[in-house]
Amino acid sequence: MMREGKCFGNGSRIIVTTRDKHLLTCYGIDQDHVYEVKPLSYHEARELLSNHAFLTRQKLKIKTNLVDSVLNHAGGLPLALEVLGSCLCGKREDVWESTLEKVSRIPNKTINDVLKISYDGLEENEQEIFLDIACFFKRNGSEYVKKVLDSCDVQTTVGFDILIERSLISIDYGILKMHDLIQSMGMDIVRQECRDDPRSRSRLWQYDDVADALSSDVGDCAVKAIVLEPPQLKELSIHPNAFPKMRKLRLLILRNVHISFHGPIYLPNGLRWMEFAGSGPWIPKFPTGQKKLVSIDMSEGSITEVVKHFKDFEHLTYIKLRDCESLVSTPDISCVPNLKELKLWNCKNLVEAHESIAYHDKLQVLHFKWCPELHVFPNVLKSKNLRDLNFSMCSKFERFPNIPHELGCLKKLSILYTAIKELPASIENLVSLEEMLLDICKNSVSIPSNIYKLQRLQCFKSSFGPIVFPNLTDSANPCMKVELSNLKVLDLLNCNLSEVEFLEDLSCFPLLETLILSGNNITSLPISISKRDRLSELFISYCHQLQEIPKLPPFLKLLLANGCESLQTNGHLTSIDQWVHRGLTMVDTASIANNSPCTIYLPKGEMPKWFQPVEDSSISFVASKDLYDKFLGLIFCAVPNNKGDHCELNFSAYFNGKNEGTYRPFYCIWDSCGILITYFAPSHLWKAVHFDQIDGSYAQFSITLEGFTSDGFTQDGMEKWGFRIISKQLDDNLKDAIRDHKLIDPAFFYEVGHDSTDLEAQSSHIYEDNPTEIGLSRNLQESSCMLENRLIEFDLDCPPSSYVLGEAFDIGFREFPFPGYFFPGDPRSRNKKYKLWLKE
Repeated sequence: MMREGKCFGNGSRIIVTTRDKHLLTCYGIDQDHVYEVKPLSYHEARELLSNHAFLTRQKLKIKTNLVDSVLNHAGGLPLALEVLGSCLCGKREDVWESTLEKVSRIPNKTINDVLKISYDGLEENEQEIFLDIACFFKRNGSEYVKKVLDSCDVQTTVGFDILIERSLISIDYGILKMHDLIQSMGMDIVRQECRDDPRSRSRLWQYDDVADALSSDVGDCAVKAIVLEPPQLKELSIHPNAFPKMRKLRLLILRNVHISFHGPIYLPNGLRWMEFAGSGPWIPKFPTGQKKLVSIDMSEGSITEVVKHFKDFEHLTYIKLRDCESLVSTPDISCVPNLKELKLWNCKNLVEAHESIAYHDKLQVLHFKWCPELHVFPNVLKSKNLRDLNFSMCSKFERFPNIPHELGCLKKLSILYTAIKELPASIENLVSLEEMLLDICKNSVSIPSNIYKLQRLQCFKSSFGPIVFPNLTDSANPCMKVELSNLKVLDLLNCNLSEVEFLEDLSCFPLLETLILSGNNITSLPISISKRDRLSELFISYCHQLQEIPKLPPFLKLLLANGCESLQTNGHLTSIDQWVHRGLTMVDTASIANNSPCTIYLPKGEMPKWFQPVEDSSISFVASKDLYDKFLGLIFCAVPNNKGDHCELNFSAYFNGKNEGTYRPFYCIWDSCGILITYFAPSHLWKAVHFDQIDGSYAQFSITLEGFTSDGFTQDGMEKWGFRIISKQLDDNLKDAIRDHKLIDPAFFYEVGHDSTDLEAQSSHIYEDNPTEIGLSRNLQESSCMLENRLIEFDLDCPPSSYVLGEAFDIGFREFPFPGYFFPGDPRSRNKKYKLWLKE
């Protein structure tokens, strides 16, 4: 009817509503014409609830928290607000409380029946997936849930798409989401299978139901899946023969429980996915015959019985064992031909890796983490599909295996805190390697020159451990014109380097974006660094012997040089010419579009004289569209006081009183012995400014600078700060308007000439007699405050689980000097012991 259009008059507007997005696609409706109805906002929902719950003449007053509880339960769903509002109309507070308690356990039938229409229209595959998500997996990672459910013989790829089209689920940043009332509807469907006997339901997730079902072995059981994760550790009593009665059980996940039963507990052969993250002396055991198990994830349990009968687990794809002290040697995995992932974490007595690991054709992920006794490993590695290899905290692991043939799938190699002394020349056969981590090695590690052949390597990190990084001249292939051609991140934090010759040749790492050399013994940087056009971040903090910083690369957005107390001069880094040139370069290359300011942080010094000091914590000015369009950038300088260990700065931008956002200059959590200069583009602070949407010709702009110190939030976190506006040449009319209307102090402007082909800044003065602008030096000298050279202590022998927040060094984010996470050589690190924290 719609396609014909004959039933509608000219100018008709046709609105189609549906629960199924796919229906619109089938009828060729352009997605640009589709509007997805969002839940009501808080104020809209409150108004709708009030219209139904409160009569005009009603004198009853209901507590705000009760009203908010109803709003939270409805989740912005108009139907729920109308139904609940009508039910509660004219009721006392105790009735509101009772109703909320009831609907939290038993969904309202009117609401449920409407929501269930979408479920009833699903096919069996999608109904199974929906119920699993509703009962178990809301707010879980979508990829993890796909793994789990695929192992249970459902088709998640098409299933997820259909559930999204029917608006039953959504995936936001990889996390599965579902409306609370839709989740309640799904859970109620399972409860309705049998309200009195949990053993007759398909899914169990509440502690009392699970405990009831597992406490006996009476009769057959309909349970397909059990997922239990109580918020606090709970005792769970399991009858040794409870599971064999659950012939349909395919999914078993038990977390945060203690199983006190001593001895074997038999599990059904039809079980597909098993996770146990708890404690107890129980031993999982399976009956004789072929098993369908796809994944086993065990912690603090004995898997001896499973390992003995590995040959019966031909479907096993994922193995993850944690805290398994009984494991001395990895099992022979040749009898599990479908194995893709083997992860062994904190197995303290694990000594040997079985030879079969080196030859498994389908193995993709091999992790040994916190296995301090591991030292026996195959001499060669030939697992051709391996893509992620990890030896972290294996402190006795000394010899990396030889790679006799190309491993075309390996993309990530992690060797953290091991006893390795060198990498073999055959590492060149890791032809697809993209990330190599060699952090905190106990010995000096020699890197072979063959590393230059790894043309796909994008990230190399080797922090807190002496290494010998080869020069290009050492390369075995002198004919190769570009070495490490895709390397973007080179992290050599505290590697005891005294020189960086390997950085001189520009044919090495031509795409380098991030260079971290903090905490080393270098005295200089190669002059050629100024020609690294891709370099955007340079970290050289606490290089105590560094005497000079050469001309910086043209597109550098971040320089951290705090703690470099031997620097002789840094005037070329702080002159106004340098910053105007850099700002104009950013504009010309449109790099402003990524909303990234340009920041440098230097050892303590005086604020350059060309900055106009700001006495208060904020600065405000008024501008017309013509004036604002002349703005090229805003430059800020801040010098912290010495009242705390660190200072964190936040810039808050306001447009006509409205907060447009709060910005922290990149890595702007720093010690209170430095000077920070940051360049913002106007669009970064105020986004898109629409003068046509305001009253009048002028708008008010303001910036507030707030300081957080280790002593807490303070307005006086800075000793001083100042700023300038870099602008195009101002015509006489604009100058007159600024003067006559007192829009802004003219001293804050620094104008750039139109005809400056070499991007040199040229000062033009609104007031000819303005003493602030007279005698600007192009190479201002700053005094450096000498810092005491004190090295950090690392305590790496303690168990990884016993770290204390504020005393742990997070190796995953070592570039960030968070409060309490200090770089080596930082004076605040004296007499502090640090523990290593590795995330799973």
